[in-house]
Amino acid sequence: MASERDKSAAVPRCILFSYENLLPSSQADAEVVLNTAGALAKRGHQVTLSVPAPPSVSSSFERDVLHYYGIEAPLKVTPMPSNTRNIVVQHIHHARHFSEHPLFVKADFIYTRHPVVVMHALRAGQSVLMDHYRPWGDQFPPLQPIFRRFMNHPRFLGLTVHSRYSYESYRRLGVPRAKLRVVHNGFDPKRMEPVLSKAEARRILALPRDKQIITYAGRINERKGLDVLLHLADRMPEVLFLLVGSTGRGSIEIEAERRDNVRVVPWQTASSIAPYLYASDVLTIPPSSVPLEQVGNTVLPLKLFLYLAAGRPVFAASSPDTAEILEHDHNAWLVPPDNGAEAERQLRLLLGDAARLERLGRACQELAAGLTWDSRATKVEAFFEECLARDPASLRAEPWSASECVRDSVKWLARGISSGRWIYRRAS
Repeated sequence: MASERDKSAAVPRCILFSYENLLPSSQADAEVVLNTAGALAKRGHQVTLSVPAPPSVSSSFERDVLHYYGIEAPLKVTPMPSNTRNIVVQHIHHARHFSEHPLFVKADFIYTRHPVVVMHALRAGQSVLMDHYRPWGDQFPPLQPIFRRFMNHPRFLGLTVHSRYSYESYRRLGVPRAKLRVVHNGFDPKRMEPVLSKAEARRILALPRDKQIITYAGRINERKGLDVLLHLADRMPEVLFLLVGSTGRGSIEIEAERRDNVRVVPWQTASSIAPYLYASDVLTIPPSSVPLEQVGNTVLPLKLFLYLAAGRPVFAASSPDTAEILEHDHNAWLVPPDNGAEAERQLRLLLGDAARLERLGRACQELAAGLTWDSRATKVEAFFEECLARDPASLRAEPWSASECVRDSVKWLARGISSGRWIYRRAS
């Protein structure tokens, strides 16, 4: 009898991925691209990733990149010439020259996260599957006509989005449902091995055994809402706050040094992060509105999937982007954003209930079991097979309000000029 893998991957596809930044990189989008491509390669597809070449490319470039991300799959990584370190120019250069890749014409379709790559690939005659997480049309209203146009192109196969929050944004652009699919991100179970008890993890890391520990694991900077955690640390001196993911001595690190109960830990590799998660009583996404509403590039953050796999409750804000994953008093403890007093009260309530901590942690692990990169690849594969099988002429653009776009664009421009905040949040 054929395996499930054989049934669902019966038609091996030639897929050319595009990633526009230099590798290796600690950015979350690189991890998503590499792990999705690797998981599809494991399913039997011929997958090649095209990336800008670093200033000096060694013969071991592909091997080094795959090792950095812990990928054990027949994934090909091909560097293409890049003549600049300016990230905007680099992206445009890569998009314009991407069609020169030897596999561009041969590939069944292009897989990319970058809108400029999408438009150039469509113009060059290729089919494209896009994968993204940002609700571009909501955050930057003037872009709506551009996205609506290319996403309704006959060779635009579809868009996988990482959250229902973003899905609804593209539906408002009149993109047909058949071209949209919510496919959550995932995690690599190998990153969570060996599984450690809280006591074992604290012994390995030389952390105190008798303190309750709250951990944030991710990039440390002022755009992540970490000031909320520093204020909580002031209110709760008996609790140890771990901030894992420092890449320098910025404003957050400087503020943390002034507090005895805050410990900053350098950025961890894929193989070294798990003990910090296992050592914690609670894992947190800072209960702040800043990342989603002012920065805009943190939508259903990638760290959440490792949090779930660690089997520790998640303390976070009630937020529309995480609502489909985090459920209050089921696998998380959710509080209103930007309310320090209430956050303190709720965190004390959570930490004081050992039975609840254990129950929420179990629910996290149960949910994580279906959120691996391999399970993501299965869902992505099912989606692109549907897209490739249908008649492009069978889909038509759906209604979209140009007048609402104009109104939102005017508000976006006025707010940006007056406050310098260019991420728009449309009214519900």
